[in-house]
Amino acid sequence: MTRYSRNKLYKDPREGTVMGVCAGLSDYLGVKVGVVRLLTVICALLWFIPVVPLYFGLGFLLDERPRDLYRDEGDAEFWRTARNRPDVTKAELKRRFRDVDRRMQRLESFLTSKKYRLERELRDLER
Repeated sequence: MTRYSRNKLYKDPREGTVMGVCAGLSDYLGVKVGVVRLLTVICALLWFIPVVPLYFGLGFLLDERPRDLYRDEGDAEFWRTARNRPDVTKAELKRRFRDVDRRMQRLESFLTSKKYRLERELRDLER
């Protein structure tokens, strides 16, 4: 598997209508593609000259989103959150690691306790 940048803006022609620029922006920003399309159409109606060439320029310049960019939808959601709200992601990761650390400490204290040794010896006697 080739490594791709998950923090890069890609176009997504498989999900897109015209060149996949709105679908790529939608994925990158973590908003629904319909909202991006609606905003693009409104901006194109109001500012046709800068918006339409910019849209087609992005369509030609952006790389196509790799099929294996994300492992699953959970992975995609994590990276969208990491791009848009890194402070929330950092806090969430910190909380998860703290939880894992607490569970490991409980497991370690149980495995080194007299109760564990006693239960193990009783199981050995039963065999």
